[in-house]
Amino acid sequence: MNALVSKLRSLLRNLTGRADLERDLSDEVTSFVDLSTARKMKTGLSEAEARREAVLELGGVEQVKEQVRDVRLGQFIETRLQDVRFAFRTLRKSPIFSLTVALVLALGIGSTCLMFAIVNSVLLKGAPFPESSRLFMLWQDLPQEKRVSLSTREFSIWQKQSAVFENLAAMTGTSFTVTGRGEPEQAAGQRVTTSFFQMLRAQPELGRVFLESEGAAGHEQVAILSHRFWKEQFALRNDVLGQSLILNGEPHIVVGVMPEGFDFPRREVQVWVPAPLDGPLFQQNLDAHFLRVIGRLKSGVTPERLRAEMALLGTRVNAPDDETVRKFYAISLNEIIAGDLRKPLLVLLGAVAFLLLIACANVANLMLARVGSRQGEMAVRSALGASRVRLVAQLLTEATLLATLGGALGIAIAIWGLDLLRGVAAEKFPELVRAHVDGWPLSFAFAITIVSGVLLGLGPALAATRPNFQEALKSATRSTTGAGAERTRHGLVFAEVALACVLLVGCGLMMRSFITLVHADPGFRARNVITANAVMSEEQYPEPADMMRFYRASLAAVRALSGAEWSGIVTHLPFGGNGWGNGYEVEGQPAPAGVEYSAQIRPISPDYLATLAIPLRQGRTFTDYDKEDAPGVAIVNQLFADRYWPNESPLGQRIRYMGDWLSIVGVCGNIKHSQLDGEPDLEIYVPYPQLPPRVITFVGRQLNYVVRSSTPASIAPQLRGAIRALDPGLVVDVNTMEALIDESIAQPRFRTWLIGIVSVFALTLACLGIYGVIAYLVTQRSKEIGIRLALGASRANILGLILRQTVQLATAGIAAGMIASFFLVRFLASILFGITVHDPLTFIAVPAALLAVALLAGYLPARRAMRVDPVTSLRYE
Repeated sequence: MNALVSKLRSLLRNLTGRADLERDLSDEVTSFVDLSTARKMKTGLSEAEARREAVLELGGVEQVKEQVRDVRLGQFIETRLQDVRFAFRTLRKSPIFSLTVALVLALGIGSTCLMFAIVNSVLLKGAPFPESSRLFMLWQDLPQEKRVSLSTREFSIWQKQSAVFENLAAMTGTSFTVTGRGEPEQAAGQRVTTSFFQMLRAQPELGRVFLESEGAAGHEQVAILSHRFWKEQFALRNDVLGQSLILNGEPHIVVGVMPEGFDFPRREVQVWVPAPLDGPLFQQNLDAHFLRVIGRLKSGVTPERLRAEMALLGTRVNAPDDETVRKFYAISLNEIIAGDLRKPLLVLLGAVAFLLLIACANVANLMLARVGSRQGEMAVRSALGASRVRLVAQLLTEATLLATLGGALGIAIAIWGLDLLRGVAAEKFPELVRAHVDGWPLSFAFAITIVSGVLLGLGPALAATRPNFQEALKSATRSTTGAGAERTRHGLVFAEVALACVLLVGCGLMMRSFITLVHADPGFRARNVITANAVMSEEQYPEPADMMRFYRASLAAVRALSGAEWSGIVTHLPFGGNGWGNGYEVEGQPAPAGVEYSAQIRPISPDYLATLAIPLRQGRTFTDYDKEDAPGVAIVNQLFADRYWPNESPLGQRIRYMGDWLSIVGVCGNIKHSQLDGEPDLEIYVPYPQLPPRVITFVGRQLNYVVRSSTPASIAPQLRGAIRALDPGLVVDVNTMEALIDESIAQPRFRTWLIGIVSVFALTLACLGIYGVIAYLVTQRSKEIGIRLALGASRANILGLILRQTVQLATAGIAAGMIASFFLVRFLASILFGITVHDPLTFIAVPAALLAVALLAGYLPARRAMRVDPVTSLRYE
C-alpha cells in the first residue's frame, strides 16, 4: 500500500513539477560533467579536452537526459501530451487540410452514428416497456387469411385458461367525437381491457390506471388521456383529473394522463377507455375478429412451452357449431414494432457504413499525400535521434486528433440530423420519436472514431518513416513518393469507386422501384376525387333506422353539390386505413371441412363505383331501388369471379355472409385497398341499405363520402358544409384521394430519399478521390509531360493520356463494384416493387453515369496538364 502511495506521489510530482525536475536533472548532469572534467584535468588534459572527454564518457548530455526521462514514472503521459501539443501546432499550420479531413470524417461518422441510433432504438432496444422481451401478441391463421385478430369469445377463453401468461389484455381501435370543448373534434382512441396498462407495466404521469371494476358494462365511463391530448385540450393543467370529457355524446371522467412518449399501440391514439366485454358491442359480435391481444409471459416460460400451450388451447376456442381449423401463434412485440422497418433500416445502416468506408478511403488518400510531403521532415528528425516508434507515435497522434475532431463534428451532425428527421418524418414514422443519440450510439461513434484514427494514421505513418532517410532527403525537394505509396493511393481510389458503385446501384434500384410504385395502378382513378368521412355516434344514432335516415339525407345533400359529377358513399374507403373482412359461402361450392372462406365486404351506395371509375366488367351497378325490402344483391370483383366461375358468368349466382343469400348482379375490376405494392383482395360489394341490422350498427357507423369534380378545390368546403348542416355535432375530415394514396407510400419515399442523399455524398467523395489522385499524378509527371511537349506531343495527346489513366482507374473500380452489386442486391428483394434486383436499366445507367462523372473529375487536372510549360517544368526539375 505504501509503495502504491509512493508511486502515485511520484507520478503527480512528475506531471505537475516538470520545471523543477528538469532543473534538477540539468544540475545533476552538469555536476557529473564538471566532476569528471576536474578528474581528467589532473591527468594533464586541458580544460577543453577534459570536458570533451567527460561528455564522450557520459554518452552525450541530451541523450542521458532523454534516457532518464524515458524511465521516469509518467513519461508516457508527458510524451503523449507533447505529441498532442505538436499535433495541434502542425494541423493549425494547414487549416484547409485539417478542416477537409475533419469534415469528410464527420460526414461518415455522423451518418453512421445517426443510423445506428435509429437501429438501436427501433430494432435493438425493442418496445419501450419493462422486460419487453416477455411481451407477445396473439394471432391466428385461417386457411384463407393470415394474421387474423381474436374474437371476444377467443380472448375470454385464453384469458381464463392460459397458464403461461402473467396477464393478457385486448384492445380495439375506435374514434371519438369530442364535444363540449369548442368545435367538435375527432380523437383517435382505443377500447382496452382493464389489464392493459398493468400488463405493459406503464405508469401514468397523473392519476391512475383503470380499476378491474371499470371493465364491467355500465361502469366504463372513465378515460385516460395521452400527454399530447392533455396539452392540447387542457393546457397541461393538473386539475384535469376528475373533469368530465364528453366522448360520442357520453360524459367520461378523466382518471389518468399517460407520460409523454407513451403512444401504444399507435402514436395517433389520444384517449383510452375501458372495453366492457360483457357489454352489447362485444356480446352481440362475440365471434367478430376485431380484438388485438397482447400478453406478458411468466418469468422462465420457454418458447417451446408457449408453442405447446398455443396448440392446446387453439382446439378449445371454436363455437360448438364452428369447425374452422385455426392455427394460433404468438409474435414478440419487439418484432411487431420493428415490423416492415427491419429490412429497410438494415439496408440504410449498410449504406451509411459504405459511406463511412468511402470517407475513410478518401481521408487515407489525403493523409498519404500529406505525409509524402513530410518525408524530409521525418528524415531530419530521425537523424537528430528520434526513433521510428517515436515518429510513428507522433503521426498517429495527429491522425487520432483529426479523427477525434471529425468524430465530435459527426456526433453533432447525428444529433442535428436526428432532430431534422423527427421534424420531417415523425408523423409518418413515430419510431423516430424514441430514437436518441445516447449511450450506445455515442459509444459506437467513439469506437469508430478511435479505429478510424488508428487505421488512417498507421499506414501513412509507416510509409513516412521508412528507414531509407538519405533517399527521403533527396526526394523531399521534388515532392515525389515511392511506387508503393502510389499503388496504395490507386488502391484507395479503386475501393472508393467500387463502394460508390454498389451504393449507386442500390439507390438506383430503390428509385426505380419507387417510381414504379408511384405509377402503380390502384384499379381506380384517384385524380379529382375529394373524400370526407363522418362517424355516426351510438348516442345520436342508436338504431339502424336512425343511421339509415342520415345515410339517405347526406347522400342526397352530397349529390346536390354544385360541380359534383359523381358522388357516392362507402364504409371502408380505399387507402383510408380500415377494412372489414368476413366469412362467406358460395352456393353450390361449399368450403372443405375445417375451412372458412373470407373476403372483404364493402357496403356502398349507388354510383360509388362510377365515382372512383372502378370499371364494371359485367352486369349492372346498384341503384336506389336496392333498398332494405328489395331482393338482396351483390357485386363481386373480377378476382372473386375468376376464382369460383372461371369459365362462366357469375351473374345470377348466389353468395351469403351473415344473413340471407344475395344474387350477384355485377362484376367490377380489382382495386388495391391499402397498399400500392399489395395484391387485390377478394371483394364483395353490397348496398348499404341492405346491411343486416346488427351488422350496420357494428361496421356501418363510419361513412366515407367520395365526390368527383373537375373543380375539386371548390367542392371541399361545400362537402364539409353539406354534411355539417345535417348534424353540426359531426366531425368531418376532408381530403383528396391522391393525398391518401400518397400517404400510403410515405415509408418507401422516406427510405429512397435517405439512401439517395447517402449516395450523392458517396459519389461526391469518390469523385474527389479521383480528382485528388489524377491531380497528384499530373504534379508528379510534370517533367515527363514537359519532355513530351518538348518532343512534339500535342496538347490533345496530353489530355488523352491523362483521361486514359482516369478511365483505367475508374473502370477497375466500377467493374469490381458491379460484380459485388450483382450479389449484394439480393438483400433488397423484399423492399423492391415492380422491378427485379438485376434491373437492366439500373445496371446499365449506374456504370455509365459513374464513368461520366469520373471523367469530369479527371478533366480539370487533365486541362492543367495541357497547360504545362516545358521550359518551366524542366528548369524546376
